[in-house]
Amino acid sequence: MDARSRYAGTGWTLGLLVGLLAGAGGWTVAGAQADRAGTVASTPGEGVWRNYDFVPGATVWKATDFSGEPVGRFPGKQVEFVRGNMQIVEINGEKALEVSGTSVFRIALPQVLPGGFTIEFMINVPAPNFTTSLYFSPLTTAISRYDYDYVQIYGRPGIYRQGRELSNMNMPGIQDRWMPVKLQVDDTYAILYVGSERAAQVPVANFGRGNAIEVHATGNMRLKTYLKDFVVAVGLDKLYDTLVKAGSFTTRGVLFDTASDRIRPESTPTLAEITTTLRDHADLRIVIEGHTDDIGEAVANQALSERRARAVVQYLTRQGVAAARLSAEGKGETTPSAPNTTAEGRQQNRRVVIRVAK
Repeated sequence: MDARSRYAGTGWTLGLLVGLLAGAGGWTVAGAQADRAGTVASTPGEGVWRNYDFVPGATVWKATDFSGEPVGRFPGKQVEFVRGNMQIVEINGEKALEVSGTSVFRIALPQVLPGGFTIEFMINVPAPNFTTSLYFSPLTTAISRYDYDYVQIYGRPGIYRQGRELSNMNMPGIQDRWMPVKLQVDDTYAILYVGSERAAQVPVANFGRGNAIEVHATGNMRLKTYLKDFVVAVGLDKLYDTLVKAGSFTTRGVLFDTASDRIRPESTPTLAEITTTLRDHADLRIVIEGHTDDIGEAVANQALSERRARAVVQYLTRQGVAAARLSAEGKGETTPSAPNTTAEGRQQNRRVVIRVAK
């Protein structure tokens, strides 16, 4: 069975999913029909998202975008081949890395990982016993895989130490669907989300720190693993402290449906922090700025950024924040924080900026 037919009828075809790096104006997470965890679309703070607390790092160090890669080739300019059998495939117009053998690749980073970082990616595993493991310091020997803790994604995704689970969750329905994986590390405190579920939480994690993330994935000729949309980011600054010091705070944690101003439920923790900050500091007035990359028409990006900034303001007023303390501005693609010539730059430019009002 080829990759295209394998996905037919699953309800989680790539045609319904738009990656983190795709779409006009950016901030794109998924299509409007269902959220990335496969649950019915909802709003921030509701249902399964009530206790969701993943916040992406503020500064993107690495992002993969396979859309321009040739089918049948390994994306060697984006990730480093170590060993195995991997190639880019196209399914319903979207490209992903297909793993059809025991394989290893590395995601090179500009520096050694700091204490605080996040990593996000999408995975489709063919069966619950097919593992994909992430090591945050490249392995030099077979035994070195046990030097530090690591993340393992399969039917029991979690954080593991020396081959045994520290914290995990039984997820027997993980296979044959695209699932978002998100890991947030703050020194030794690590939280892993798979879909909307908190699959692991370890306050004493011992992750290695290197200048590359090593990914070990399994597949075979019949059952193949698919991966895409890796984003590694750093900087887990607190909102109010940063506002006081710098006058503004940049976040990639407010997410929207593709080409829409509907706020994604994954935005729950960021919106909650903004709301709490405003409640705790009654004299604080802020401007919500919407920013995009340069994909698509500039006029459309400008209008979209304005609608999204207003949507955030409307959400905050519904939480009881006085409208007089809030204003919205759309910046479109006019003030990039990084060049739009790279996947990392475009990812960085898809953002919300919270600025102290003068």
